[in-house]
Amino acid sequence: MHFTQLTLTNFRNHRDLRLELTAAPVVLTGLNGSGKTNLLEAISLLVPGRGLCRATPSEWQNHVDVSPWAVMVEAEAIDGPMRFATGRDP
Repeated sequence: MHFTQLTLTNFRNHRDLRLELTAAPVVLTGLNGSGKTNLLEAISLLVPGRGLCRATPSEWQNHVDVSPWAVMVEAEAIDGPMRFATGRDP
């Protein structure tokens, strides 16, 4: 299985992010505070547990836009395409 798309809406410092992905490895680079770990934390919310950084749900909310946050991953699996998502309902 590999991710084909990652979408973040109002998650931490990402207001509206959509990454198109392939099966190739991904390397995240950027300045401190640019959101690299936030991408990994968002993905970690799609499995059981409290997330990579163990932040509270109120910390996942983007503080510039108070619209509900959401994380969605589309993946290509052996059985075909799959979609996983989580978020905060208004």
